[in-house]
Amino acid sequence: MKKLRSIYFGLLSVVFALTLFFACKGNGSGSEDGNGSVPETLTSGKITLYADTTVQPIIEDVLAVFHSVYDKADIQQVNLPENEIVRLLLTDSASVVILPRMLTDEEARYFEKRKITPRITSFATDAVAFVVNQKATDTVLDPEELYKALRGETSEINKLVFDNPNSSTVQYLLKKAGAAKLPEQGVFALKSNQEVIQYVHDNNGAVGIIGVNWLVQPPQKFAKVVEDVTVMAVKNVKTDTTAAGYYKPSQTNIATGAYPFTRKLYVLNYQGKQGLGMGFATYLSAREGQRIILKSGLLPEEIPPREINVRNEL
Repeated sequence: MKKLRSIYFGLLSVVFALTLFFACKGNGSGSEDGNGSVPETLTSGKITLYADTTVQPIIEDVLAVFHSVYDKADIQQVNLPENEIVRLLLTDSASVVILPRMLTDEEARYFEKRKITPRITSFATDAVAFVVNQKATDTVLDPEELYKALRGETSEINKLVFDNPNSSTVQYLLKKAGAAKLPEQGVFALKSNQEVIQYVHDNNGAVGIIGVNWLVQPPQKFAKVVEDVTVMAVKNVKTDTTAAGYYKPSQTNIATGAYPFTRKLYVLNYQGKQGLGMGFATYLSAREGQRIILKSGLLPEEIPPREINVRNEL
């Protein structure tokens, strides 16, 4: 199975390169049309990409490399909470988005009625991380105590801090806790992942909830603040591949399933054509994009092979 996956991964990279070559050749390599604008192909033109705020850093990194390779492409990244992105999709205000879930059956019916078939690309596995102040004496988390807090029940956790009330982390954890909405006491929502980290950094006693990408790839000016918070280890039960214990959201623990709070990341493309959104999604899931994701601390969909040159010296 692993051999077949490696062959598929290699073929995907080849197909991507050939597709981009012929797309550029057939469209004048993104040359300007009579109106002075660049026509949209897999590697040229202009689109807006709406990305979930929890994975903002990694998408920024991949886009920076993509733009350096394809200078006729102009992808504007807009970072928003999950609920806002879904709302834009369902009002025809967005067509290419990054989310930690696919649309529900009810949401997808909007596009089915319009006979728009989405192109869905899974490209990585993310983790929801929990952070506390450096002075915190309790640095381990029992999921059951978390669920109690989210249901408004008595819990060892006194204060939970989310990045936004419409955040994907809110929806993800509410579903796990079996709760319909956030309780009125003990749970707070700010405006961004960065604000959550800063709040925890400045206030002992709070548990911050963020995307793990913000811990491994923070903005350069914010790196020192991130270094000064503590990432909690989360309790997990014994599985077929791991022992019972407490685990942090490392790449290895995400891969083995030892860390319990993980979720797939997707490019949801509702353009209805082979445009720049498809080109970026293909790049993200091909070898070049997967290498960038591997370095980011997230788990890529496919582990890029390492190439080692061996020399025979006489």
